[in-house]
Parts: sequence; structure tokens; C-alpha cells
Amino acid sequence: MSAAEADRGERALWLSGDGYRAALFHLGALTRLNELGLLAQVKTVGAVSGGSILAALLATRVPWPLHGAHREWREQVAMPLRAIARRNVRARALLRKPFPGAAAEAALEERYARDLVEELGGESRWGPNFVFGASGLTLGGLAAGWEECAEWEIDGSAHPPGYHETLVEKRIAAVRTDLDAFGEAEQAVLENHGYLLADAALRERGLVNLGGIEGLPPEPPHPRWMNEERVREALSGSSRRKVLGRLRARRSRGASRTREREEAADRSALLDRHRPLLQYDSLESLRAETASTICSFAVPGRSNGLHRADGSLIASVEPAHGEARLTLDFLAGGVYPTGEEARRGDYLDECGGSHVADALELRRGRGGEDVAYGRIRRDEEGRLWLQYWFFFYCADRGYLRLDQHEGDWQVFQIRLDEQGQPDAATFARRSETDSLDWDQVEMGDSEDGPVAVVRVARGSHAPLPRIGSFAAPVAPDHNDGEGPRLRPRLEEIDDDGPGWVLWPGRWGATRRREYFEGDSPRGPQEHPCWWDPGELHREGRPWSGGEPAAGRVAAAPIGTVELEARREEGLAVVAYRYADPPGGWEEPARLVAAPLEAGDEIGVTRSFPVEGRQGSLAIELPGDREWRGVRACAVSALGAPGRCRTASFAEGK
Repeated sequence: MSAAEADRGERALWLSGDGYRAALFHLGALTRLNELGLLAQVKTVGAVSGGSILAALLATRVPWPLHGAHREWREQVAMPLRAIARRNVRARALLRKPFPGAAAEAALEERYARDLVEELGGESRWGPNFVFGASGLTLGGLAAGWEECAEWEIDGSAHPPGYHETLVEKRIAAVRTDLDAFGEAEQAVLENHGYLLADAALRERGLVNLGGIEGLPPEPPHPRWMNEERVREALSGSSRRKVLGRLRARRSRGASRTREREEAADRSALLDRHRPLLQYDSLESLRAETASTICSFAVPGRSNGLHRADGSLIASVEPAHGEARLTLDFLAGGVYPTGEEARRGDYLDECGGSHVADALELRRGRGGEDVAYGRIRRDEEGRLWLQYWFFFYCADRGYLRLDQHEGDWQVFQIRLDEQGQPDAATFARRSETDSLDWDQVEMGDSEDGPVAVVRVARGSHAPLPRIGSFAAPVAPDHNDGEGPRLRPRLEEIDDDGPGWVLWPGRWGATRRREYFEGDSPRGPQEHPCWWDPGELHREGRPWSGGEPAAGRVAAAPIGTVELEARREEGLAVVAYRYADPPGGWEEPARLVAAPLEAGDEIGVTRSFPVEGRQGSLAIELPGDREWRGVRACAVSALGAPGRCRTASFAEGK
């Protein structure tokens, strides 16, 4: 980079080549850059050969411009690249047309990268300048015209933390440089190596604590692959190449479909038998809804709609004259009923108002039954998985106005052994996935016998394996285990539909601008685990015992609030007070509260700032329901919740 650009905080990124080896090494390095917020400063990306494959994902899967770290890096960049690296591109290309020589192989890699960019919807116009297809281009050539350039080098007198230099020389540096399918060991070790070398280089240049803020400590993406003996054995044959590459044993498409048809008779029974119980938090306003809710809300003056990336309207739930009517079926297929092509930039918009209040209104109108979208999928190793997808109308972590976004998809999955019995489960949170053996999963009674219990985190709806608070960005995921326990109705989905499952757009209009905000998600089929559930489970952290593992339970304890409540002209007036917290306990910063109906259903949950050890607040009570009191809990400045308390209205008030 030039001195002037460095002074402005700009960065240039150069991704060299050598097949999947380069792409995976760069993935590890960029994972560390992203964690430290440095990726957001990149203004130019140049890439050759294998580096172009990762650059294609940067150009299409990152929501430029970034403001700090990209929180969905793992889902949007890392997991897709790992899935790509499991494909044998070189062999298929050679079977079609030989490409002799290293230069031709680099051209193949760059062509593949260009195809990826086109397939994934093209580059973002708001992102860095991407230079693709620069085979043989030197760093100096990319930086032509700059007064000076600097390349990062690690002081040769000290080996950086990570793999021993002998292991690097004999095994890691010898990994083949092609587009043959890479196995788990090759992928994990290359990522770890790139991550640790990037961290060492950044520390030597003083770039890990920009602005005086110490960056997150380094943690390799695959800790299980830091054991050097395991790496040495796993990579012993990785340097060998074959003429047509390492073709994986695959069933033909026809054979695969035949096998799927044979399994179809038992699929519904399996999915229905193992439907989990959803245990809600006592302050959770929302439930797992049918996906059609987002395509059905309208009230006088406002209506949900479907839009292009530029904001132009495609369809509306309550269309004006000449506009198309939005339904869930409108999203089916690659072309809308209007004849317009469905694009990745399209999004559903939840119109104005209070999203939680709108969701409650929709639920009351349709009878309020929870829904799980179930499917069966084999992973890359042939293991059978049951996936259960849940849609929530919106999300707000802890109801603290953090990580808020329209639309919310969550997934819980179960792995079956060769006898068709569950042997593992995956609780997939955005921040961290928990991978459990089946005997570690909490079970509950159902009409079909014991089934898994999924704790739904307050506001964020992340699936949790236990009661309690689990560390997450900004504020913890929490479930107190005191809300309703319900078993959702099953609706089956699969690779072929229903049609809305294949829709490429976003389920909501929210785009993250700050670290504490969230993006509206894409649908289930756009998540990497849709195609390989086993990858999600392998990347999760093994559960270390019957209770939440050390380091995953968030925050110091906080005191319990004392409440009194009365009704006053359509409002619940709540007086609160706190006792002095014991030593080591957190001070209360907010009160999370909701009105409570006669049948113990709660209304809209909101958070209120706390001023002093005692005070009062007012909560609106919609007039069309019978309210009996208020439920609330104290929350610390770090988002750690205390015990919930319920205050009933005084008799006759």
C-alpha cells in the first residue's frame, strides 16, 4: 500500500494462486483480518489462480461496505468455500478439454472464479475494486503508480505461534496445488496455518490494536486440527496427484434420486417421530410461525411487500391498482407471476409499526399453531440427518434492541445411525454451534415418546441445549425455561420445494450498519448446512458435559427486581425497586417487561432504561384482551438477565 493510503486507513489485498491450497490458506488469513475489522478497510482486491476463487466469494457474499467485522463470515464465506473445495473441478474440466501446463491450470481456476461471480449474482457496486484473471501479474504490477509498497514479512529470527516449522516444511507446504477435492484435514490445516501466520504478521506490524483497542485474541478456526501428530498422519499422502484428480465416490444423479424415492415412504414418519419440543422463555413474545406470515400482513395504511434491491415494489399484500398481490406462492420458482426474474437482491419488507405487535396480531388471526419445516438430507459422508427449520417474524436479542432484524430462520438437526436411531444433534447459533452426542441431549415426553427439547433463546430465537445464558456477540442468548413448552406441527420441505424454499432473496428488509445490528436472513436453501449438515456439526464445539461448558455461560449474576403493578386508563403502571446487589453481582441497567394475559400468554416484550434503584414505567395494554398483570426481569449493562418476576394487578384495578 502507499503511504498516503495507509494514512487514510485504506488497505489493498493481494491473493496469490495455487489451487485450493491457496484459497483455503487465504480463507484462514482473511478470517483473522475480518475479526480485527481490517477487511472493512480494503479498497482493492487483486487475485490470481486459486486466490480468485476466494475473491469471487468476497465480491458476491460480503455485504459491502463493511463497518467493522462481518458477523456472518462463517456462513457467507467460510462454509461456502469449504463446500467448493470438496468438489473436483480439475478432473471434470480435463474430461471435457485438456489444459496442459501450470499456466493453463491457473486459467482454469480463474475461469471457475469468474463463473462463480456470475452464478452468485455479480460483484457488489459498493465493495472494493476487484481485479480478476491477472495470471502472472506481480504485486508491483497491481500497485503500478503507487509511490511505495510494503509487503508484510515475519521476522525470520522467530517462528510464529502455530505448527512447528518442520511440520510446515514437510507436510503443509507439500500439500498439492490443484482443484482436486480436498478432505477435512487438508482444509482445516490450511485454514489454521493462514490464520496464525496472518495474526503473527499483523502483530509484528502493530495492526491488531488499531485505535488503541486490543483485538480479539487469536483462536484458530479448527482447534481440533492443531494436534501435530494428527496433522502429520492425516497429510501424509496429500502431496500426491492423479491424472484425473481425486474423484470422490459418488452416486449418479439417477441412483441418488432412486434412493431418495425409496426413502420417501419412511421420511415423513422419521421427521414426525423426532419432531422436537420447543421450550420458550417466559418473556418470549413470538413463536415459530408459518413462513406465509411475512407474505400476509396488511392493515389500513400499510402492507408488507416484495422489493428489488433498489427499493422498487414488485408485489404487495394489499396491492394498489395495477400492482401484483404478494403471497407465499408468489415466491415460487425463478420467475415471479409478473414475468420478472427472481434475484438475490430482492427482499421482503415488513411495513412500519411494531414488528412484534404485528406478529402477535397475525398469530391470533390464524389460531396460533407452531410450525417446524422438516427435511432429510445425507451429508458428504453418507450419514442421514433430520433438519428442522423454524421461521420467526422478527428478532431482537433479549428484547434489548440489539441484533434486531426483520425475519429470522433457525435450524436444529439430528443425525441418525445405521439403524435409523438418533446418535447426535446440532444446535446452530449464529455466534457458535453446539454439537452434542445424543445421550447429552435433554429429552422431554411427547405423544410419540421421548424427543429432544430445544430451548428457544429470548428474542434471538437461537436454539439452546440447556436453560441459562450462553455467550454471544453484544448480549447473551438466554432461556429461563419458564415459558410454554410446545411441539410444532410438521411441514416437509426439500431440495425441490415447495417453490418458496428455492427463492434466493432476503426474508426481511434489515441490513446491518453497526456491529450491534443484524441482517435479515436468506431462506433455508441459501444456508451452507442445507447441502451438508455434517459440516455444520463438525464445525461446532463439542458439548463437554451435562451443564453448559465453562466459557459459554455469560455474565455475572444480577439481582431480582421487586414489582408492583396497577391498571390506569389503558396502561399498566409498574413500580420497581432493587436491593443493593451483593459483591461481584452486576448492577441493573434495563428492565425487560411485558403485559400478561389471563391465560398466561404475554403481549409485546420491551426493554426500559432503569434510573436509580427504584422508579416506575408504563406499558400499553391493548383493549381487546383480558390482562391480569406484568412480567419483568432486570438486565445488566452487558445484557445478563436476572430472574423473572410477575406482578398481578390489584383486585378491581
